Amino acid sequence: MNGKGIFKILSLSFAVMVVILGGLLFWGLSKLPSAFDIKQSLTPPALKKSSASSTQTSESSPNPSLESPVTPTDKVNPEASSSPAPTGKEKLASDTARVLLEDFADPRKPMIESCRNLAQASESHFLRDPENASAKYFFESLAQDKKDPLVETAAPILRYIFRAPGMQSVVEMIMKAEETKDVGILKKAEFYYEIYRAGDFLKDHKDDMDVILQKTYNLHHLAKAVAQKPALAKDAATLSFCEDMEKNVTDDGVYNADDASKEMLKFLGDAGIDPKSIGYDPNYRSKVKLNLSNSQVTINDTWVVKLFAKDIQKAQKEPTAKN
Repeated sequence: MNGKGIFKILSLSFAVMVVILGGLLFWGLSKLPSAFDIKQSLTPPALKKSSASSTQTSESSPNPSLESPVTPTDKVNPEASSSPAPTGKEKLASDTARVLLEDFADPRKPMIESCRNLAQASESHFLRDPENASAKYFFESLAQDKKDPLVETAAPILRYIFRAPGMQSVVEMIMKAEETKDVGILKKAEFYYEIYRAGDFLKDHKDDMDVILQKTYNLHHLAKAVAQKPALAKDAATLSFCEDMEKNVTDDGVYNADDASKEMLKFLGDAGIDPKSIGYDPNYRSKVKLNLSNSQVTINDTWVVKLFAKDIQKAQKEPTAKN
């Protein structure tokens, strides 16, 4: 998988893949990528090879469960039995696929869980460059459950998007997709119907996305404040403030962004932290933009997207690698 492919996966969360079906005719639907096409961009080459090898073994054996086990006297070829270590890009792709399936799209996973691990903020590698986050570290941290509060506070909007009605089915269809010469219009229609459901839901819940982004913006910068002053992680008032904000992320009650910003400024003032030193803008107000074009609705101009801006720009400049 090349650099562009990795960041297509990242932007997948914000573009919600190809979301809107409205107005598409059959010929238009036939030109859209199938679930398998999308799966190809998520699956590392090593996994594709092992999957193909497994399929061939199953087909060659009429009853695999009755095969005799390997005994100590059997000759084993270490080179044949061992798999090559995955490359960095393959590992990133594997981590990304795991996060999509086991975290973002799984409603059993908490929307956010950062305060209990606030002490780890000072050890985070997420923002080595204060103006640019690491996409690699982001997915790796979530896949390996590193409990990094800076990563965790950037994840809720992605969980909200991937838990929209229809999106879980989309992710499952992508992961289960098999390569065929002709996917078929009806199969594609089923796939894009689920994407349409997700897109339609998000279009009608733009205000909810703004609220989640606004709430987590403050939480993210609280984590950055603790990263700057690690002693705050042991401060009872800081932990209480964090827990109140964390509970508020999933609270459907009325949210006043102006009051929340004033509270955040007071917290930073009491802690002796200059808001500018952690990049906190008290005047920031989330305003999700939905850009509609043909069959797409892209979600952008959020603080989370901007975290990865340099990474994405760099990937877009890289030439496409040959398979």
